[in-house]
Amino acid sequence: KKPVRITSMSFRTDGSALKYGIAPLAVGRSDGTITIWDLSPPSDEDDDFRDDDKIIMGRTLLCEMERVHYPGGVNKLQYLPQEPLLVSTGSHSNAILMHIFDNPDHSGRILRQRLGHTAPPKCIRYLHPGAGTGGGVLANMADGTDAHACQILSTGSTDRTLRKFSTVRSVLDKEFSQGKGLEKRAKDLGMTSKADLLLPPVIALATSEVRTRDWGDLVTIHRNHAFAYVWSSKNGSQSGPTLRQDDWNVSAMKKQP
Repeated sequence: KKPVRITSMSFRTDGSALKYGIAPLAVGRSDGTITIWDLSPPSDEDDDFRDDDKIIMGRTLLCEMERVHYPGGVNKLQYLPQEPLLVSTGSHSNAILMHIFDNPDHSGRILRQRLGHTAPPKCIRYLHPGAGTGGGVLANMADGTDAHACQILSTGSTDRTLRKFSTVRSVLDKEFSQGKGLEKRAKDLGMTSKADLLLPPVIALATSEVRTRDWGDLVTIHRNHAFAYVWSSKNGSQSGPTLRQDDWNVSAMKKQP
């Protein structure tokens, strides 16, 4: 088993931490996990932390955020001055996350994030270049540009993901879902990530603007895979059905869908 190393640390200094009497330290690890420790000393009445009449500094685990930067591990952690906000980056995850600590139990959650592929994509194209001429309009820019037409499909990477990026509004960025509960299922199977449960890399795709709000508007085919899959850009997920021609060689599949 590969040893886990500490890769970054940062201390929190905001007033709310002082109010609750905690001294949080964020620790980033090489396995992508972030742990938050309370380093405040125990009270004089706490005999469990005494050793030969010397108070041992407390090491209470406040929360643990597992594999938020996988693969590659955590590269850098930094609490924002006087704020309960932690910014984290990964070595190979191609992600920057902002975590906020506003829960009564001092646990953290992701407030904002920017994510990308963990390996170079092979297929890139605009989602619906002509959306402004009759397709579904998502939002308009001040100069009249259709924001829907500024969305890019990106896939074909060895990370097996299908992503949508907006060149004008980062809030529209998303990874297309390939099924519910994949993270939990991967954990139950002892896998390090959900990547092995995803479809093989995309080798070609096609889109259609016709009635995109009513049914799937994207079709993909995959490496060494005999089926084609229909996706909905509106829902950001597979929308069915699974397609196959009679002459497609199912025996060539390396992995069942």
